[in-house]
Amino acid sequence: MSEPLNRADEPLTPEQIAQKRGVRVLIDPRRCIANAKCTTAAPGVYILDEETGVAILENEDQATLQQLFAGARVCPTQAITIEQFGRRVFPQILTPMFGDPTGDEDGTDMDESE
Repeated sequence: MSEPLNRADEPLTPEQIAQKRGVRVLIDPRRCIANAKCTTAAPGVYILDEETGVAILENEDQATLQQLFAGARVCPTQAITIEQFGRRVFPQILTPMFGDPTGDEDGTDMDESE
């Protein structure tokens, strides 16, 4: 069973601190459209800047990993990126699938002789 989310003003447990080790949250101001879904999913963690309307992190040190991911998951433009130890963990990067996996671009079988 998962742990309940902490309020932003409650101290983190040692286990929650260990989970966050190496985690970095990035918010792309060019992608943020001030939808504020992140502020609803993780109140007190994500807020909108009053001047720019861009989401920013507040109380990042007090936020749980679950709260950070909750805000990132609901972002409609994926402006919130989460990295751990320098590797992107959210949103997941999918490998593009271009063309036919067999390498046959024109749809004919390469083994057939004409």
